[in-house]
Parts: sequence; structure tokens; C-alpha cells
Amino acid sequence: MKYFRTLWNKLKASLGSGVLDKLLIVDSEFCMNEIVEKSLGRAKSTIEKAHKRFCEQENNNFIELNSNYFHKDYCKECDITTCKEHSNIFQKLKNIKKPVLYWFELESSDRNVAIREKYECYVRGIKGKYTDPNYRNTASFKKSFSNESTTLYVGKVQTYFWGRLVTHLGYSLSEKTASMQLFHWYNTTKFGNLKVKYIVFDNDMKYLIAALEKELALELKPLIGRY
Repeated sequence: MKYFRTLWNKLKASLGSGVLDKLLIVDSEFCMNEIVEKSLGRAKSTIEKAHKRFCEQENNNFIELNSNYFHKDYCKECDITTCKEHSNIFQKLKNIKKPVLYWFELESSDRNVAIREKYECYVRGIKGKYTDPNYRNTASFKKSFSNESTTLYVGKVQTYFWGRLVTHLGYSLSEKTASMQLFHWYNTTKFGNLKVKYIVFDNDMKYLIAALEKELALELKPLIGRY
């Protein structure tokens, strides 16, 4: 897909002869050139391995979020990760203990205005009401959004992807963790099913995955999120 090629080209460029070459400051006493060159070499190697992992997993890892994932019992009475209907999927996710880049994909862009209006209405209704039993911290969003985008959200996590997904669904026991809180406002009947796509990287991408998140978000233009 075009936006992935653009993403990787930007990352390679940033680790190539442009921005990073400016870091090669001559310092004969401490051999800074050699130190920086070795660091850049390791970074390039990490990116190349990540690119390979990406190509291997593209379009293979995804979860279809239909109405079965949205039920009030999952808020308190039942753990969605261990219930019979979803336990197999969440067990697979619990085995992932590496950095993950993920994004929520919409069925189409036809309902973008309605989706954003619904989310903003939900956020306004609970903002600052910390003592309200229904209060939950929500993900940020930009004032403007793309009418053509088919992406709801782009995110990353260094580990425990399954826990982040539970939080985005709106079932976290902690109301302080910011997320989309989907159960509390998203309606699959009105807005369509969501597809969560994700890429699992090696642990050496732990501190570089933030750059991937930003670049991917700039390409996909999600309706919710800070980028």
C-alpha cells in the first residue's frame, strides 16, 4: 500500500545521509565520529529488520470488531479477555510481549462527520467530571479532520497490546488511562464494524516505534488522535 511505502522511505531517509549525517561531529579526542557511526549503523539495522517484519505481517494481523465486542457486561461483570466468545483472540494477544504498531480502520469514510460528532459529544459530556461514576479519560483529537480518511485511530504500545485494546474498547478497570472508550459511544449498527490492524516488532524497536506511529498517523489522517 502506498502509505506504507511512503512511511518506510521517510524513516530510511531520516536514518540516511540527511538529518543523521549532521550528527557526525568531529571530535578527535573522544572519537565521536566513530561512536555515532556505530550507533547509526545499529539503528539502520534495526529499521531494516523492522521493515522485513512489516512486509511479512502486512494485512495478516487484524481483529474484526463487531457488535459482539460491545456489551455492558464487559464493563464490570465479565472479563472480555477470558469470556468464552473472545478468549482465543485475547490469549493470542496476551502472548505478544513486544512493541506493536496498530490502527483502527473504518468500513468507509461515508460516516466520518457523524462519527466525529458522536465522539466529541461524548467527550464534552464527561470532561472534567472526575467524581462521576461514568467518567473515563479520553483520547485527544485535532480540531479539523479528514472527510476522506478511513482510519479512526493510530497508536503504538511497547508491550501488553491486549491491555491497550481492552482500554480502547472502554473496559479498563482504571478510568484514568486515556483511550477512545469505544463501548461508551461507538455504535456498530450506525457506523459499521471496526478492523484493528497491527504489526508486531522486535524489542529493539521499543524506542523507535513512536516515530513509526507519528509517520503512519500523518499518512492515514485518523479521526481521533493528536497527529
